[in-house]
Amino acid sequence: MLIKGSIIHQFINKYWGAHHYIPVDPVAELQLDLSRPITCLIAQNCASDLLGLQFCSLQASLGDPYSSIEVDQKNLRATIFIEDGALFSPEAPLQNTPYLRNYQQLLDLHRRPSNLNLQLLPVTFYWGRNPEKQGKKKPVGSLHKICMVLKHSKNHLIRFNKPVSIAALRHRLDTQKSDPQVNDPQVNDQQRNSDDKQSVNKLVKITLTYFANQKRYSIGPKRMNRSTMIEAVLQQPLLRQVISATVAKERCTDQQVELQCRKYLVEIAANLSYPLLGVFRFILKKLCNQLYKGIEVNHAEAVRQENQSGAEIIYLPCHRSHMDYLLLSYLLVEQGLAAPHVAAGINLSFFPLGPIFRRSGAFFLRRSFKNSPLYAAVFNAYFSMLCKQGYPIEFFSEGGRSRTGRLLTPKTGLLATTLKTYLKQPERNVILVPIYIGYDHIMEVSTYIKELSGQKKDKESVWQLLAAVKNLGNFGHVFVNFGKPINLKKHLDQQVPNWQTAGVNERQFKMQVQQVARQVMVAINEATAVSALPLCAAILLASKKFQSKKAVFLRLLGKHQQLLELKSENSSLTYPKEKNHFVYRQALSMNKFEQDGELVFCSKNQALQLNYYRNNIVHVFALPSLLCHTIGCLMRLNKTLSFDNIIYYGAKIQPFLVADYFLKIPVNIVLLLESELLQLRAIGVFKFEKGRYSVVDTILFNVLAHHLQETFLRYQQLFAPLLSCKCWLNVDYRALYAQAKKNCPPSSIDSFDEKLTQVFLQTMQNEYPDFVPKAQGKILQDLFAPFCSIDLQHTKQTIKC
Repeated sequence: MLIKGSIIHQFINKYWGAHHYIPVDPVAELQLDLSRPITCLIAQNCASDLLGLQFCSLQASLGDPYSSIEVDQKNLRATIFIEDGALFSPEAPLQNTPYLRNYQQLLDLHRRPSNLNLQLLPVTFYWGRNPEKQGKKKPVGSLHKICMVLKHSKNHLIRFNKPVSIAALRHRLDTQKSDPQVNDPQVNDQQRNSDDKQSVNKLVKITLTYFANQKRYSIGPKRMNRSTMIEAVLQQPLLRQVISATVAKERCTDQQVELQCRKYLVEIAANLSYPLLGVFRFILKKLCNQLYKGIEVNHAEAVRQENQSGAEIIYLPCHRSHMDYLLLSYLLVEQGLAAPHVAAGINLSFFPLGPIFRRSGAFFLRRSFKNSPLYAAVFNAYFSMLCKQGYPIEFFSEGGRSRTGRLLTPKTGLLATTLKTYLKQPERNVILVPIYIGYDHIMEVSTYIKELSGQKKDKESVWQLLAAVKNLGNFGHVFVNFGKPINLKKHLDQQVPNWQTAGVNERQFKMQVQQVARQVMVAINEATAVSALPLCAAILLASKKFQSKKAVFLRLLGKHQQLLELKSENSSLTYPKEKNHFVYRQALSMNKFEQDGELVFCSKNQALQLNYYRNNIVHVFALPSLLCHTIGCLMRLNKTLSFDNIIYYGAKIQPFLVADYFLKIPVNIVLLLESELLQLRAIGVFKFEKGRYSVVDTILFNVLAHHLQETFLRYQQLFAPLLSCKCWLNVDYRALYAQAKKNCPPSSIDSFDEKLTQVFLQTMQNEYPDFVPKAQGKILQDLFAPFCSIDLQHTKQTIKC
């Protein structure tokens, strides 16, 4: 019988406890069928757990766990358990037979020929999240549980797990029986009873193993203290080889080199403290509630499933603010995942935040390892030890924060170490999780603009922190989207056949590191959270003179939402689904642009800031903008707007956008651009009659084309002087960059990034290895030329450059 708890239990649950559950919408995320019976499965018959479950189940519309459900004209409990409560320690579950009848009843109901398929919903409870307390052989008794509840009452997480089909489980247990007479109708009752008992015991063993694994994966591996970790790292064979080589090279003693290694490890190693992490989470929760109106998390269930399958997870978020690593560590624990070890720049180890970060899981690394091979070996050994121990790890593949709002070219050092460590132990299940983090407001944006204009970057310090806190204001919403997980084994199986037997040579290894790095960046962009401010920023900056009538702006906003709806169907992309006027008001409240009467506009200084937010999402509109730009070019050149012409000229530019914006490389470029044209037709930009396209909505067409105006301006400035070089050997990319930047018009609001110059030239060489032919050069000059807006008056077409 389920324990309902005393008055004291109910008082603590109501006034002292704080329960929260994941997923937030279990019916949708776990694909529960409410038309089929649902029975909750819990590990222990405990009043504290059950009262918390009752509170959360009713909120999640899953019914009361204390009630009963009618199945096939029989009443079943809505909740069943494995272990009964006891004062000190419960008895072994297989010895306590009275409540095993519940399991027997479930299996019996599914032996009958019927369409019954009951959903068994496992529920796990976490009072506190300290992995030092895991590994107990026996479940805790009531006295121990009371102490846990009182200590961790404000940190009670309830997780609804993926449901189990009883019909499928019944079939599995039946097929596992070795005796062929089990299904024989002539078998005697004694034999059948014995088989039934065996099936029930198997079910209990399966669920016991399941709950043990759930706890281990959600809390994380048992923690190794810092000194023990340092000693373990120093004993790694590869590091010992480097130490011996350094001794021979520098002509010093083992003790001297080992002492230097220890100093490096003290500088690097985290000192994770779960009590402090709990305090830090509490403070951060209060801070987030003050700073942000809400934090929206999407697609976390796929990561939780990977985690609970036993996978080792490496989190790879984009990096735009110092808040990234604070928020992400907090949110991962809130989502029922173990707190990660976070790679942080050594510039953040200043007092007092450095020690706090270190005890919250941060380990520190220098910006460059080039001049210190011993440091590089020590860091790689430490990182490899974290991987081997199964700790979740978080690092930023971009290296530093993006000053432009776009994803930066990935730095592959840590990713290479991850892949190298995996190749040494390929039996491990390692998953890379790309993460998009977006903000309505980033506190560092004004600093980024100053740095891009040439101002020297200020060193991080406590005074800089206090200055930022002083200016805290309306920061709007935060959006965290988990991208599609990347399984390293599956990736290598596809890219390097027979890698497990033949191995991976150095050339293949470097190639795979680059491929995985790009795949991560593409997955981050595919999981973009298009929010109110970046969306409105993109529309306003694409409007003439950065202004628009409010009615026109709202219509453009609605059209962009329609386009985003089409794009979100086969991706992890999210976008605001509220009415356009609500989205507009939400963006306007951030005070980044203005409204005067019926005119929406922004100043030049505001445009510089809005450009940062526009760059967060502009890749989402890259292909629609490409097609509109291409059609505008064809109209300017008086060429027919046929499907073949649009595809031919659009395909000339598409590789540059793929490289610039980390777009997915298409299998078939024709099918991709055709799909994009269909989407633009669906929202009313074009119509297609008699084998030709024509523009229907000129205002929307012009705005879409202008989303990439700054990009094509950069291409034009780089490409024009390139043609005079005649061959790639004559190209001085630094001089080319300097000249192009100098020629860029003052009206441009986008920074002229040197790294993007390298990307452009590398793409050009990939497309034209023997340099650009004269005919192709003329085509590219036309395509890279600034877009010309169009006006339509009845059937007459006018082009205005």
